Amino acid sequence: MSDASGTSFLTRAADPAEIVTPDDLGEEERMLVQAVQDFAAREVEPVMNKLMSRDPETSRGLFKKAAELGIFMAEVPEADGGLDLSVLAVTGMLSTPADLGPLSPMIMGHQGIGTLPIVYFGTPEQKEKYLQRCMDGDILSAFALTEPSTGSDAMNIRTRAVLDAEGTHYVINGAKQWITNAGWADLFVLFAKVDGERFTAFLVERDTEGLSIGEPEKLLGQHGSSVCALSLEDVCVPVENVLGEIGKGHKVAFCTLNMGRLKLSAASATGAKVAVEEASTYAGQRIQFGLPIGRFGLIERKLADMAARAYAAESVAYRTAGLVYHALEALKAEGSISNQARLDTLTEFSVECALAKVYGSEAYNGNADVAVQVFGGYGFSEEYAPAKMYRDSRVSRIYEGTNEICRLYAQRTIFRRLAAAAGGGGTVLAKSLSTLRELHAGTTSAHDEGQSGEANAALRAVAAMKQVYFMLLEEVVNGVGAERLTEPESQQFLASLADAAMEIYAAESVALRVSKLDAVGSAESREIRADLAVLVTERSAERVHAEARTVLGELRPGAEGGARLAEVDALLPAPRALVGARARVAEWLIARGGLLPGAAS
Repeated sequence: MSDASGTSFLTRAADPAEIVTPDDLGEEERMLVQAVQDFAAREVEPVMNKLMSRDPETSRGLFKKAAELGIFMAEVPEADGGLDLSVLAVTGMLSTPADLGPLSPMIMGHQGIGTLPIVYFGTPEQKEKYLQRCMDGDILSAFALTEPSTGSDAMNIRTRAVLDAEGTHYVINGAKQWITNAGWADLFVLFAKVDGERFTAFLVERDTEGLSIGEPEKLLGQHGSSVCALSLEDVCVPVENVLGEIGKGHKVAFCTLNMGRLKLSAASATGAKVAVEEASTYAGQRIQFGLPIGRFGLIERKLADMAARAYAAESVAYRTAGLVYHALEALKAEGSISNQARLDTLTEFSVECALAKVYGSEAYNGNADVAVQVFGGYGFSEEYAPAKMYRDSRVSRIYEGTNEICRLYAQRTIFRRLAAAAGGGGTVLAKSLSTLRELHAGTTSAHDEGQSGEANAALRAVAAMKQVYFMLLEEVVNGVGAERLTEPESQQFLASLADAAMEIYAAESVALRVSKLDAVGSAESREIRADLAVLVTERSAERVHAEARTVLGELRPGAEGGARLAEVDALLPAPRALVGARARVAEWLIARGGLLPGAAS
C-alpha cells in the first residue's frame, strides 16, 4: 500500500515495495490480457487485409465479438451492469493494442472516451437507453470534441446549441473534425456551446436529421481506422440528451482524459517493446560482413537504448497505474466508491498520467524510428513491420492532448501543488521556495541502505536530479516571475522543467522496479535489469543536464551561469561505463527475440 499523493515523487522517497510492475498482475488480469491476445491471433490476424482496407462488415463484426470478451464492460461499475475491474486489469488489457492492429482505435476509442462519459455523467434514463448496448457491442460510440479551428484550444469550440421555442430540443449547428470511429459510430458524445457561451455535452444519435458524416480522412498511419469530419446543420437533440449539466461540459470532456493518458502510456510502452522485439530478431538474423549485424557495436547500442526506453516506459506506466490502484483500493476499503471519487483520484495523479503519456509515446515513436534504421532498406518497405510501426506510432504524441500541452499542464500543476504543500498557495510560489527546499531535503539521503549496488546508485542519482530540479525551479520562478508563468513566452522554461521532472519520474520508476526485483529471477536477468537501470539513469541525467544548460544559459548568461552549471555538474553523478552494459543487453535481446527481462526470466 502506498501513501503517495500527486507529484509527491518529487518530495518523498518511495519504497520499492510500493511500486507496481507488470509482474504484479494477478491471475484475473493475466487471463484478460491472454483473452485479448488469443482473440487477436484467432480473429484479427486472419482478416488483417480486410481491416486495413476499412471493410465495415469485417470491422463491425469483430467489434461485436470483442464485446463478448467483456472489454466494453471492464471499467463499468457492477451497479451499472459492468465488471468493475481494477485499474491494473484495465492497464494490462490496454497493453494489447499492438495485437489488435487496425481494430485497436475502434475498440479502445469506444471502450474509453466513447462509453465512460455515459458511465460517469449519464442519467439513469440515459444509461438504460445507451450503456448496456454500448457494453454489448450493439452500438458503437464516438467522442466528438475537436473542430477545424480548435485542437488543443478545446474550450473555444464554435459549435453552437440553442434551445428551441418549445423548450424540448437543442438545435445544434457547427462542425467537428478528426473524430475517431465517426464513419461507423451509432452514437456521439458531442460538445457544443449553449447560446454560444456555455460549454455542454450532448448525446447525439447517428440518424439525427442534419448530421452529416464526411469521407474517411487519408491518414499517415492507423490505416483501417475510421476518422471523419462531422457537419451539423439544425440538428435537433432532445433536452433529455444533455450529458451532465449545461455549462459543465468541460467536466465531461476531461473526465476520461487522465485515464486515457494512462491507457495510452501502457499501449505505447507495449508498442515500444514490440519495436525492440522486431529489431532484435532481425539483427540476430541479418548477416553482413560475415556476422549478424547485432554483433556490431553500433547496432548493439541501438538495441540496448531501445530496450532501456521500452523498459522505462513500461515501468512508468505501471507505476502510475499502481498509484491510482492503491488510492482506489484504500477508498474501497472504506466503503463503496462513487464515480466522483474515481474521477477525483485520477485528477490527484493527473501530473503522473500526463508525464507517463509523454514518456511512453515518445519512447514508442523513438523506438519505431530506430527499428526502421536497424532494418535498413527493408525498414522503408511496407512489407516489413517497422514501416507500419513508424506510421502508427506518430499519432500517439498527439492523442489525449499533445505532448506539448501535457508538458505545460504537468509543470503548471506541479507549481501549484508544491506551493500549496509549502503553505504558500498557488499564487505566491516565489515566497515558498525556502519551504520547498526543506520539503525536498529528505529525498537526497534516502535509499542509502538495503539496496543492491546498481539500484542504490540509480536512486542516489535520482535524488541528485531532484536537487537540480529544485535549483532550476528557483531560477525560473525568480528569473521569470511567478505571475508570468502562465504567459506564452514562459513555455520554453516550463517545458525544460517538465522534461526534468519527467526524467526524474522515469529514472526513479526503473530504479525502484529493479530494486523490488533485486532477488528475483536468474543471475543473468538481474544483471540485465541492473544494466537497464544504468542506461536509463545515464540518459535521464544527460537530459536534466541539458535542460539546466537551457535554463541557466537564458537566465544567467556568462560567468554567473557557468558557476551555477558547475553546481549542477557537482550534483549529478559521474559518467558510467555504458559500452559493456549495452553489449550485454543486446546479447540478451538477440538470444531471446527481444524480450525484456521479467521476474520469471
